[in-house]
Amino acid sequence: MTFPSPRRLLVPLSLSALIAGFGPLACSDDGGGDDEVGEDTDIGGGEAEDGTEDAEETSETETETGGPDRDELIAELEALGPHEVGYRELEFTYTGADGSERIIPTRVWYPAEAGSGADPATYAVAGIVEIPTEVALDAPPVAAGSFPTVVYSHGSGGEALLAYPFAERFASHGWIVYSANHVGNTALDALGGTSQSFIEMMVHRPSDVSAMLDEADGGFGGDPIGAAADLDNVFVFGHSFGGYTTFALGGVAVDYDNLLSACSPSDCAFLEEPGVADAVAGLADARVDAISPQAPALYSSFDTPTYGTLEVPTLLQSGKLDLTTPDGTEAQPAWDALANPDDVWVDMPFGAHYSFITICHDLDPELVALFQPNNEADGCGDEFTPTEEAVPVLGTYLMAYARAHVLGDTDFTLIFDGEPLHPEFDVSMH
Repeated sequence: MTFPSPRRLLVPLSLSALIAGFGPLACSDDGGGDDEVGEDTDIGGGEAEDGTEDAEETSETETETGGPDRDELIAELEALGPHEVGYRELEFTYTGADGSERIIPTRVWYPAEAGSGADPATYAVAGIVEIPTEVALDAPPVAAGSFPTVVYSHGSGGEALLAYPFAERFASHGWIVYSANHVGNTALDALGGTSQSFIEMMVHRPSDVSAMLDEADGGFGGDPIGAAADLDNVFVFGHSFGGYTTFALGGVAVDYDNLLSACSPSDCAFLEEPGVADAVAGLADARVDAISPQAPALYSSFDTPTYGTLEVPTLLQSGKLDLTTPDGTEAQPAWDALANPDDVWVDMPFGAHYSFITICHDLDPELVALFQPNNEADGCGDEFTPTEEAVPVLGTYLMAYARAHVLGDTDFTLIFDGEPLHPEFDVSMH
């Protein structure tokens, strides 16, 4: 895959453009591997121990001694895998921590039976705007076998469908991908005036994911999707508020007392509901083996020391020009607090908040502006790495990390050595 050389900012970004809160689409969510990825702070070259080779040269010549070839591993992950991809829209119901009934629409991508003759799937953002897919098929039979599980958590004002560019590739490589609509925090809720408060959604979102995994474990109402899911191997990633959701599910503890000290009367009433305090203390899900928060939100809502005791490995992804969840107050302090030697940070110097989803190039600019007027300044403008380039590279890193730290295919740690996969990406390790 060939990319242009690094760009310079075309226009300066004013600090006055900083978003005070989350916009409608702004926050669009012992199981790890034992092998260390490495201890260098920045990966992108540098001398080897003998002072003559950089990390990339070493990894690329390892086949001379019988080791894996980094370029071949990259090519394997960049391409679609051997499976046809199925897509289904399911739904489940569970009782939330506050006793409310939550009905959760769920999008699922999965390895499909070959040669089914199924029609192409149809994607519709918010049920209205269609996005074509050349990969997914409409509800073909599930392929035989048991497949590891991926969960995606969308951002605030987003929706489950935003997982599709990552989900299609994961499914083609033999994973089942579940993505729930976090009801009360979707694009339709924003349009219809039915959004719930951020405090409420801080509890509901991780609970939605755990309930979804419970549903899969119980067979998803008899749908073959449930029976095919391997819940002994689970990878979770999510964007913005979905990055928060991801950290919470992985085991970073939410600071309940801090929430109570600053809540509105209605939010305080919610937090004091029977069962909510217990739910906040138990948002982590032991089935999760590795996580990847993308442009994560709400760093300060967590009990900071619990970042350092997080047992599951973390692939942090962020953009240095993010206005909605700025690196300096979100990704950077999270990285500083994390301490697992398998943690990796992929940061985009010319990336911003919308660099992690495809709305910049999938939707008409006028439609994007309707949901998020600031999109041009936060990832969709010409001064940023194009999302047509950024999203596939992010997906390759996600797949490599899941292969290494969920499935234990440690050869894939080589993906994080040598030069980054795109000239406008930086990779760091503890």
